[in-house]
Amino acid sequence: MTGPLAGEPRERQYDVPVARRVGSWLVWWVLLMAFWVMIDDSVNADELWVGAGAAAVAALMAELVTYQAATRFRLRFEWLVPALRLPGQVARDMVIVYAALGRCLLRGEQPPSAFLELPARFGDDSPEGATRRTLLIGGTSVAPNTFALGIDKDRDVMVVHRLVVKEEGK
Repeated sequence: MTGPLAGEPRERQYDVPVARRVGSWLVWWVLLMAFWVMIDDSVNADELWVGAGAAAVAALMAELVTYQAATRFRLRFEWLVPALRLPGQVARDMVIVYAALGRCLLRGEQPPSAFLELPARFGDDSPEGATRRTLLIGGTSVAPNTFALGIDKDRDVMVVHRLVVKEEGK
């Protein structure tokens, strides 16, 4: 975990430029409006207006909370490129997990699982570093065969649990 320990005050930056806060609100609004359209599954004008209003209020709350908590996210677009591989990883891992489930139900075989250490740079404690770690841990945990537990700051490794580990020779 990054950030201050319990009871320690955060260094708040109250002089955040208005343009940055408006930009942050706009990014939240676009993401939440896209989520609304996906969930609502309708492009009727009245439903889009309601979604726009709900997304605007939710974006305002998200911006207010991040401002009050003195939490800032810094995102580089090149960090999102690995997300293009996620659908393939999810499909591949679903086949692996369902095959292991089938073997467990039909033959009583327990899948070989393990905790593994994968190389992952921890980085600094800046908002950019925290955002990168959040995306790395979240992206690693999307596919159903692997769950990231965290990144060890001292050794620059990410500890993950893999439900089905490939056995040697298979």
